[in-house]
Amino acid sequence: MTVHRRLRRGFALAAVLWVLTVATVLGAAAALQGHSAYDASRNRTNGERAYWAAEGCAAEMRAVIDRTLATSTAVDLTTTWRTLDAAVRASNPAVRAECQVTLAAVGSAIDVNGASDALLRKYFVTNGAGSSADSLTDAVLDWRDADDTVRIAGAERAWYIANHRPPPRNDSLVSTAELGLVRGLEDRADLAAYLTVEPSHVCLTTAPGPVLAALPGFTDVTVNKVLDDRAKGVWFGDLNMLRSRLPQADGDSLLVHFSELSSLTTVDPEGWILTVSSSAGLPAIVVTTELRLDRYATHAVVLRRRTQ
Repeated sequence: MTVHRRLRRGFALAAVLWVLTVATVLGAAAALQGHSAYDASRNRTNGERAYWAAEGCAAEMRAVIDRTLATSTAVDLTTTWRTLDAAVRASNPAVRAECQVTLAAVGSAIDVNGASDALLRKYFVTNGAGSSADSLTDAVLDWRDADDTVRIAGAERAWYIANHRPPPRNDSLVSTAELGLVRGLEDRADLAAYLTVEPSHVCLTTAPGPVLAALPGFTDVTVNKVLDDRAKGVWFGDLNMLRSRLPQADGDSLLVHFSELSSLTTVDPEGWILTVSSSAGLPAIVVTTELRLDRYATHAVVLRRRTQ
């Protein structure tokens, strides 16, 4: 009887301990679930705060842009549009401390989805890619084309899979961040900086030197002339006017590629990209609103909006 009594007591103690253990685990799980629900609710709240802060700043910046355009004379309006970022800065807009704002001209970078083989290759060559220019060009083209046929110096699905990397989209890139997935560009932020997925012609009055240098027929002399005149506020109305202000050899270089340049470039921005970011909470929830603006008379209208 003593042995049976001890066994029963031992079993009862084990059962109690088991119940306590299960209760502890369930309590911890419930606490964790509650904490996760709290975190999710907090993040949603902070996301909403950041979103509306960004929207508010974007609306304020649009008002500043409209006011800047509306106060320009008819003669100065074209120049104001070409230099909208500087004109807005000169108006000293009161941007809220919680917002980060940038204004960039459409056409200040090369459209990586629409660029030809030759344009991409010259861009990589003139911007320091050296002997890697051909492989970078072919890798970009292989990434965006619809097939899995490998170009001579390119890379398709088989290479990416073998190297444990995401395979090509086989379609247009959807963001500049995607450039970091392309073989050879993963550690070349300097090259990716002047590429974009925004459909556009290259704007001769806003594009930086590395973009101008990639254009067919543009020599170093031509690039420097455009940049020097821009800094002085001297503008040209078309390619013929630019050619007339260049030395003979450099003007002839433009003339040889005149037809191609006419289809690749514009002298006025086709739009401006207004990007506003705001954050709220710790850890910070960041919301970015991006607007593509076009000019209609003395106002800027929104052609596209992205929020992430």
